Amino acid sequence: MSAHVVLAQTAAQIDAAKEILAKVPAADLASKSAELVANAPAKERAAVAAAATQVVASKNPDVASATVVAISLRVPVVAPAAAAAAAARLSNSAAAIAVAAANVPGVRVGDVRTAVIAAVPSQAGQVVDALSRVKPSSSLDQAPGTSAVAASVPDNANRTGCFRRVASHTHRVWLASLVLL
Repeated sequence: MSAHVVLAQTAAQIDAAKEILAKVPAADLASKSAELVANAPAKERAAVAAAATQVVASKNPDVASATVVAISLRVPVVAPAAAAAAAARLSNSAAAIAVAAANVPGVRVGDVRTAVIAAVPSQAGQVVDALSRVKPSSSLDQAPGTSAVAASVPDNANRTGCFRRVASHTHRVWLASLVLL
């Protein structure tokens, strides 16, 4: 998955995402975006993720990271597209957005790094530095046989608020607490 996915969505997909998300309250933007992506045909999920994330980042930048996380939890393979789209709209937050996506279990840190840097090359140093601190146990870049049950929660979680989502995976329910960046 690379940053070219960010550009692959059509104007119609962006317009559709705008129309659907226009009436959604800010508190529900992340979950509604994740629902849109999950319900999209498999071949279109990355483009829908990028379109929805672009709309959210433009409409309400404060929930862009939460939207990337929500989408990544539902469909981890599209996390790079979602992160790159949000970072392209909010370049000064590119590193934080990349970390939010990379901390989701099942997301490949290397794919997120490549996509976000391609979307915002001017932030490459900050993105690489921030992602170098992501714990490998929270992604697929981990050793075989280990389990990524929950993402890391920074010490400042009480001040920034937490996003909680219950996800089912192989007949188990995991609680992933992710910090809204």
